[in-house]
Parts: sequence; structure tokens; C-alpha cells
Amino acid sequence: MTVTVPVSLSPEEQSALLARAQAEGVSVDSLLRKAVLQVIAAPPAPADEQLPGEQWEREFEDWLDDLPDVPSLSDEAISRETIYTREDECL
Repeated sequence: MTVTVPVSLSPEEQSALLARAQAEGVSVDSLLRKAVLQVIAAPPAPADEQLPGEQWEREFEDWLDDLPDVPSLSDEAISRETIYTREDECL
């Protein structure tokens, strides 16, 4: 069975497609068929559905557990005086 699917491409896209096919030593049809088969074989992209609260929390906790241990900033490192020293000196 053969299916024809029209695809609108700009002249630049057409040139790039032709150049890619030539670089790979295949026809444009073969290149496009390969691309379509990759799309078909790939798992579907996840929908933008929100996870149930408990599942989200569990996945978030797992993600946090995988983070490397990093030292916390000291109180002085995040104090107003430390953060805004250059601005205060200009005044």
C-alpha cells in the first residue's frame, strides 16, 4: 500500500532535505520513509496530564533523593549585607 502525504516545505527546507539525502546517498523518498518509520516506532509523547498528588509527591521525593549532597549556604552568605554590598557602597 502506498500513501501520499503532501508536506509543505520552504525552499530552504527543500534544499536542506535534498542535501541530506544526497549526503546519505539515498533518495528523498527513502530518507522521508526512514524518518516516518522512526516516528511510528517511537513511544508516544506523554500527554500534559497532571499526576495524581500522591504519585507526584513520590516522584518528587525520588528526584530529591537522587540529588548530590551539597553544603548549605551560611546565614552570612545570604544576608542582606552580603548580597547588597556593592550597591550600598555606590551611594
